[in-house]
Amino acid sequence: MARGRKISLSNVVGMPQHDEPQAVHVARADSLRPDDLLTDAELKVWDRIAPELAMLGRLKAHFVDALCEYCRVVRRLSDARRYLDKVDWTYVVTGRNGEQYKSRPEVAQLNDDWRKWRSLVGEFGLAPAAERGMQSGQGDLFDDFDSF
Repeated sequence: MARGRKISLSNVVGMPQHDEPQAVHVARADSLRPDDLLTDAELKVWDRIAPELAMLGRLKAHFVDALCEYCRVVRRLSDARRYLDKVDWTYVVTGRNGEQYKSRPEVAQLNDDWRKWRSLVGEFGLAPAAERGMQSGQGDLFDDFDSF
């Protein structure tokens, strides 16, 4: 168990300051916005999520490529669901065993994209459980360093 006074996270350089105006976070997200790497539809995802990540201190220059991939996957998931809802998720094959309902190949792609999305959600702490794991003191390797 750590002894003594805990440091104030508000004084640590690089820690998110939740009391900063929203404009600061939007400006940070805009400064890192990769207009040349993403389509217009993917940039809409960026504009929605990047300011929130900036506010939480999770948007850094070296994370841009990973966040771009998140935006691509979110867009693909949306497009795949829209397409499958329009054409139906299954098709029927008739053979010697009678009628069989099979999933379209696009369903497998959607499932693969969902797994990628879920992994990226965990990396950025965008789900409640992932966010709890990113909080200070949750699994820090050297929490009890003073006791050695």
